[in-house]
Formats: sequence, C-alpha cells, structure tokens
Amino acid sequence: MDRKIPSKDAVANAIKKILSSRKVVESQEELASLVEKELKKINKDYVIGATRVKRIALEIPEIEIKAKTKKSISLQKIEKCPICGSEVNEIKVKNLLGKDIVIGYKCSKCGYESDLEAFLPMKYIFVWKGNRLI
Repeated sequence: MDRKIPSKDAVANAIKKILSSRKVVESQEELASLVEKELKKINKDYVIGATRVKRIALEIPEIEIKAKTKKSISLQKIEKCPICGSEVNEIKVKNLLGKDIVIGYKCSKCGYESDLEAFLPMKYIFVWKGNRLI
C-alpha cells in the first residue's frame, strides 16, 4: 500500500466538514482520526498526522482551539507558543519598586495566554465557531 499525503485544501475541507457537524472535538488525536477517515473516502492511501491537522486547523477562522494545560512547579520561560509555534510576548507588571516583572506570556498569533506555571499543553479541544453547516 502506498501512502499519500493529502493537500492542505483537502485537509482543511475535511476539518471544516467534521467540526461543522460535530461542533466540538475533544482531542487532537480524535480530530486527526476523524480527518483521516474522511480523507480515506477520497483516497484510501491518504495518511495524516495529528500535528499537521492541528496546524491546518489553526489557519481556519471558523475554528477555535482551546488548550488544557498542566501546572509546572518551576518557573519557566517560553520562547515559542506551545500551540502554534509563533513568537510569544511577555506580560509584565510593575512591582512596588517600579521594576518590571514578568507574570506570563501571550502568543502574538493565536492569542494563547499563560501564567508562569501553567503553559504546558496536555490536550487540545477544537470548537466550531462558524454558524453554518458544510
């Protein structure tokens, strides 16, 4: 059996079709499985990974991706967004001495926010925001 990689448009259409009918998919792996099943209706040799499905879903305006995170004990600095890989900006406040302190991070692309403890994503939830079925 030859494996084939589906086009970005085919994957996006499959994601839209699934989420417009289900409204919510509770995990990245579940969405990837549903998308692959939908794509195999077009070509039985199509395969796709969960990470690629998530990246393509991030580009679809009708889809909101929520991340459930786990707490980390040590204070950690993050360079890139754990959801989309884009640059993150520090969220700062001034302390009583007028010095800036970092209290969290916010993604410049997808809007992901975290404090200094909760930023390691454990689970992604995909939500359909569009108002029509495809």
